[in-house]
Amino acid sequence: MEPETRGDRRASPGAAPPEGFVPLALARCGEDAYARSAAQLRHGELWWYVGGLVRRGTTRPFRDSAGRWWYAIKPGFIWPVNFFANLPPDAASLGWRPLLGAQWPVEPQHADSRVWMNVARDIAGYDLSRVDADKRRAVRKGLRGLSIAPGNPADPQFAAEARDVWNSHVERTGWNRRYEAAEFTSSWRELAQMPGTTVLAARDRISGVLCAWLIVRVIDDVAYMDTLASHTERLDNRPNDAIVYAAVASAAAAGVRHAHYSLRSSVTSLEAFKRSLGFEPIAFPTRLALRWMVRRMLAWKKPHLLRRLEGDENWHVPQSGGAAPYTGAVPSAGDARGGAAPPTGDPRGATAPSSADVPRGAAPSTSATDVERPASPDSSR
Repeated sequence: MEPETRGDRRASPGAAPPEGFVPLALARCGEDAYARSAAQLRHGELWWYVGGLVRRGTTRPFRDSAGRWWYAIKPGFIWPVNFFANLPPDAASLGWRPLLGAQWPVEPQHADSRVWMNVARDIAGYDLSRVDADKRRAVRKGLRGLSIAPGNPADPQFAAEARDVWNSHVERTGWNRRYEAAEFTSSWRELAQMPGTTVLAARDRISGVLCAWLIVRVIDDVAYMDTLASHTERLDNRPNDAIVYAAVASAAAAGVRHAHYSLRSSVTSLEAFKRSLGFEPIAFPTRLALRWMVRRMLAWKKPHLLRRLEGDENWHVPQSGGAAPYTGAVPSAGDARGGAAPPTGDPRGATAPSSADVPRGAAPSTSATDVERPASPDSSR
């Protein structure tokens, strides 16, 4: 069964690859290697951007008795690391564990909820034909004006440049937080040791100044856009468009099957940016387990969060009378599966993730977009 989507963005004729573009070498690994490495991190988290949003060590993965890897996407709420592979309907038993809830992918007939993710399916041959017509000029401009290549995050000079870009990005968007030099450098030194991890750097071809960077994780058959940051004063060459395109095209050239760009958010301009580069929202069938008092509190105090957990794609639209559970048919995620769990927030910065909207004792949201701010001006550039 085809996954439920909003339109089909697969390859269409009429757009040649950008002149002179050469695919980049991206590191790649399996889920077990990635999870084992992430479990040993001292300064980072499963996904880099999360480090600025949670208490240190919150998202480090752990294994259950069946050998499956899990992690907390919010304190007390867990997902499997390999979210793209169906699990048994009883895979997560809250039991004695100090958990508020869990959610995991299952076959459609066992689903009671959905998780909406942005996925570029079947990226073999990915080129400008997968990009919106009015976005192709931006990609070409970026690839002409920028030199995009993997960088070494263990290099102190590169880390210092990247921190400057990150802090500018935070100030512009109001999302996440600034980093001091020592903390940033420590987390980037760990990035250099993580399997399946590449940090792409977009530099001005003339001045050599760093305009943007993107952390890409290639785990099994999926390329994940982990964290993207761009400098406010260096957007003329459209680094956001160019670096994401380069990442997806390079993954496709290496035989990676799918690309993933976070959960579906309620920020229109951010979602338009993702769709313009070939990503589409796909509903993955899931099982949702919540403590009964957590579900009751959410239905009373935070119905929009409960609706999002249950898979209501219009969760952000206010409704009267509380949140009714999703009871419709849940489609299979079918050909969109095949890797580890996606980043749970939106590292581009057009959204403003926060844990402030998750009350103590309530089930956390399955995304980092509980509190939304207006999209940054460059979110769809």
